[in-house]
This record gives sequence, C-alpha cells and structure tokens, in this order.
Amino acid sequence: MRFEPRRAPLRGGRHCIIREVAREDAAAQLELERAIVRARQGIVKHEDELPADAAAYAEQRDRAGLTATDGSALCLAAELEGVGLAGEVTLLRLRPRMVRHVGILGLGVHPEAQRLGVGRALLERLLEWARAHRDADGGRVLRVELYVRADNARAIALYRSVGFAHEGTRRGFVRADDGAFVDDLIMGLSLAQVDDARASRR
Repeated sequence: MRFEPRRAPLRGGRHCIIREVAREDAAAQLELERAIVRARQGIVKHEDELPADAAAYAEQRDRAGLTATDGSALCLAAELEGVGLAGEVTLLRLRPRMVRHVGILGLGVHPEAQRLGVGRALLERLLEWARAHRDADGGRVLRVELYVRADNARAIALYRSVGFAHEGTRRGFVRADDGAFVDDLIMGLSLAQVDDARASRR
C-alpha cells in the first residue's frame, strides 16, 4: 500500500501537502537537512558530515534502504507555501525476519516551519499508513521506535502526545557543541496494543 497525497491543516489557518518523497526531491531534502543541522537544535550531526550534493544524498538514502517500494520503508514530505519542503518523516523497517515488524522513525522539520504543526501532521499520517499497511505475506508494522535527545523537550512532548512511551536511556550518548554529554531517549509505540485497546472499546 502506497501513500496518497493529503492536505493537512496547520496552526494559523495555514495548510501543507503531505506526500510521498520522490527521487527528484533529493536536492530539496538535502537543503532541508542542512537547515535543520544549522539550527543546532535536537540533532546529532554537523554540516560537514552531510553529503556534498544531491546525487550523493540520493545514493546514501538508496544504500540505507529509504527508497524501497516494497513496504520496508516510507518517507513522507510536507510542502508548505513560502518554505518549500518544510519537513520529512521516515519509517525504516528492520530487515531480519524476526524483527521485521519493527520500524525506526525519523522526523525533521525546517526551522522556519516549526510550531505550526508540521511535525504532528507528518507523524500522524505516517502512523496511519503503518497501521493500515500489509505486506504481501500478511506481515505488518507492530512496533515503531525512535531516538530523541533528552534536551529536546518539544519533540518528546509531541511523541508522547501520539502514544510513544519512554523505554530506555542511553546515558551520555550525544556530545553537544559545548562539550557537555547529553542523554538519548529510546521511545516506543506498540501498534498492536493500540489496535487491541481500540477494539476493546467498540
């Protein structure tokens, strides 16, 4: 099952279009990631660690499996008037069969588009897809997990609001720009438990 483009309402009467990422988006995706990295909030990269150009960026994503079309990955983008590519959310499922039901989530929003609800819109649409998708053999995503810096309070609040729970802490995992060590939180969401809870309320 692929993703059909959606119009999503944002704060202040604005809206964005959420759609599946295409290969020709590589240059815009790279610029989005550069803008996020330059803002130096909640990230674990430096700008010189990013690919040099769009072609290298696209190749990196290919190698990571993010461009797969077999249901093992989904990448959604939010387009916002005046900003362009305003955010992206990715879900990459683990490859071994015993853990293929697990998807790793990544989310990034352009600094100029934050506090509008872009991240929530992307997250909700991706989780909606994950709940509905079925592989050819009937397999599905049952668990979604993510990693977030402990000092990224807004992101943590967003994840909690859609059902993610704090499951573990990697102590001193990130070394910040000032040299201080920051914890990294492991958060998880069981889609099977959510589905069971919904069914029991019917």
